[in-house]
Amino acid sequence: MRQFFLAILASSICCYGQNAQAARGEQILERSGCARCHSVESRGGALGPDLSEAGIVLSPESLRLAITNPGAEIASGYQTVVAVPATGKKVEGIALNEDDISIQMRTTDGNLRSFKKDDLQDLRREERSLMPSYVNKLSSTEIDSLVEYLETLKGTHPAPGTPVRRSRDIAGISENLEFLRRPERSEEEPPDELLDALQIRVGSAAADLGAGTGYFTWRLAQRVGPQGKVIAVDIQQKMLDLIAEEVKQHALSNVDLVLGGEHDPRLPEKSLDLVLIAYAYHEFSQPEEIMAAVRRSLKPGGRVVLLEYALESAYTSVPGLHKMRLEDIRSEIEPMGFALDRVLHLIPKQHCVIFIKWPRE
Repeated sequence: MRQFFLAILASSICCYGQNAQAARGEQILERSGCARCHSVESRGGALGPDLSEAGIVLSPESLRLAITNPGAEIASGYQTVVAVPATGKKVEGIALNEDDISIQMRTTDGNLRSFKKDDLQDLRREERSLMPSYVNKLSSTEIDSLVEYLETLKGTHPAPGTPVRRSRDIAGISENLEFLRRPERSEEEPPDELLDALQIRVGSAAADLGAGTGYFTWRLAQRVGPQGKVIAVDIQQKMLDLIAEEVKQHALSNVDLVLGGEHDPRLPEKSLDLVLIAYAYHEFSQPEEIMAAVRRSLKPGGRVVLLEYALESAYTSVPGLHKMRLEDIRSEIEPMGFALDRVLHLIPKQHCVIFIKWPRE
């Protein structure tokens, strides 16, 4: 399983409903024995990762791989640990805590064991998963149902239409061009890795909302190709002027520049496949009005991709008002008529959260 699978797997079934196949998948999870090692909503074992947010941090393909070939992608912290006491048989499990003197393990029987290293004949890590493959234990139909169920696990969140809970102060408009155009930015925040993960289709229409200096604008324009369109929106004309320079430098003809307002980003309705809001949402003085306009601009199946520096992270020196917690992002965006689709864990100092318009049209 991928490393980011374990970084944020939490809990709960998606409140937007569960179809019949997903309901069968929940039953399969119980009767297959998975619940002995994995938990959902604090029910189940603790030897394997908590599956409660599996649907937002893993794609269907990765979920299927975790079921059929769990050793293919083993996250840090879940490698098999083998301890062989000087007297007694070997013990296998995962390491919970370790220092120079001792190691604490959760063993395959679910128990907690602690060993002094001097008392061990051998202590080693093996690049294999403790989880068995279910490729020959479940039918293809059962695996399909189990994947469908795991996709519904997206954590706790407010339903669309509930009041927005905002506990943060809104940041002022950033004008720090030195920070936005710093030479090391592409190394610190690899843009291609993000855009690759979004799987943007050639010919699609996208908006870069709060586009700043155009860091993502021209890259988006290259991804959608000449048949596609990118709308770069910013509230500052000087930023649009800088974007125009970038667009010209990259010889692009598929970018429109729009001077947005505090209440209205001036996006065309029902015309966009994707709206990227990169490090700008926290500055919206009227977020409900802006996001309502964003929602109107999306085609059926359209996505909103929100990037924010993580308030939970110690890896960035960005001022506090220019960072957000994942919990705050969800508690604000989802009541505005969006459902959480995925959370991408690309670099530790940022949140990359993908929403879809809800209900689906």
